[in-house]
Amino acid sequence: MGKNRYVFWGLVITTLISALDANIMQTASPTIVKQLGKMELFAWIFAVYMLASTVTVPLYGKLADMYGRKKLLMIAVGLFTFGSILCGMANSMVMLIIYRGVQGLGAGGMIPLSMIIVGDLFTIEKRGKIQAVFSSIWALSSIIGPVMGSFFVETLTWRWIFFINIPIGIATLLCLLPYKEQMEFKKTYIDFKGFFLFGFSITLLLLATNVSNPLWYVIAGCVGFILFAIVEKKETQPFLPVSLFKNKGILMTNLFMLVYCLSFFGTSNFIPLYLQQGKHMSIYQSGLILLSTAVGWMFGSTPAGKWIIRYGYKKLFIIGSFITVISGFGLYLFIKDISYMNLFIILTIQGVAFGLLFAVGTIASQEFAESNIKGISTSLQMFLRNIGTSVGVTVMGVIINHTANITNGIQNVFLYALILSIITVFLSFLIPAKTRETSQA
Repeated sequence: MGKNRYVFWGLVITTLISALDANIMQTASPTIVKQLGKMELFAWIFAVYMLASTVTVPLYGKLADMYGRKKLLMIAVGLFTFGSILCGMANSMVMLIIYRGVQGLGAGGMIPLSMIIVGDLFTIEKRGKIQAVFSSIWALSSIIGPVMGSFFVETLTWRWIFFINIPIGIATLLCLLPYKEQMEFKKTYIDFKGFFLFGFSITLLLLATNVSNPLWYVIAGCVGFILFAIVEKKETQPFLPVSLFKNKGILMTNLFMLVYCLSFFGTSNFIPLYLQQGKHMSIYQSGLILLSTAVGWMFGSTPAGKWIIRYGYKKLFIIGSFITVISGFGLYLFIKDISYMNLFIILTIQGVAFGLLFAVGTIASQEFAESNIKGISTSLQMFLRNIGTSVGVTVMGVIINHTANITNGIQNVFLYALILSIITVFLSFLIPAKTRETSQA
């Protein structure tokens, strides 16, 4: 790695901040609401963060292609850290929600820009291993996060779940300082009209998943998208370049990942709930089951780079989608009477598919794109994954809430996910096998 060692650790720490924030907040949020009041605003602590961090992802990708990845990542980390300081000082629920929005504006760039820098610095072969490291950070944080959250709440104060980001953010910036980018970045016009229409439409559609009467939000969001499409057609330099969608590799990879995230990827949000309510297991046992997916993820993503060079993209997408369907079929058939160990094994197998497909998907979004649109291509896929997961989890929540009991509910959720995962099998056959880079490797 040489000179890239410090950059690599900066990216690792960036991933750590994002992962810890998600897991600590889940543990500490009940205490925060108890102290600040306004229980009716509870969901907005998470919703405003999700909105801000999701909508800004494509903008960060576009700006990264114009001004460089390093500057943008440092701005994103700085904004996230500043937002954390504000959150830690919040004295009302309304102020906390606003400051969570500031935090989310920074978070929107942290993971996508990290992945773009990985794509710039490391070979295809090494990228799978690096993504395995990142996924292991998410796995460890799912265990460490709740413990840290409990410690801060019980020993110090909930404000430290935000203040802990200050030294981590500073460490990230120090690691990134020595990084010298070799690429030349071309400053071009930014289509802010397109961005605001795009952001406005997505915000309305995401809000529809957090309100009791979503119809008008969905209608307004769809109208916004129609206006966005009309405006973009007239733009000489659109916010989302047309070349992205003319490129079959990028188009089919993104469509595949969107549908894939709508399917089984969101089920991990409900499995612990099912084990607690349906199987009467402890919080510890139900949380530990998610380690299965994390372990499988590492096995799937680590060799992904080597396999891309050897087999190409198409075969790996086909294999990954078939593994998902087979493991998903097992979950649907046996979930009512399955033992804890068998559930762990099936989720581990499914985790292998997650790790393989997310690694291959990220690398494909970079290698199918020309160098001048690599940033927007990578961030677009991250954005679509976030949208797919958000919508998928919302649909699953509706399915469970409209079922007589949690056991039948989770089985219906697996049926929904299984149907969508079968669609990804068909989509996988439409993805090109290789890019110019892998063909020449």
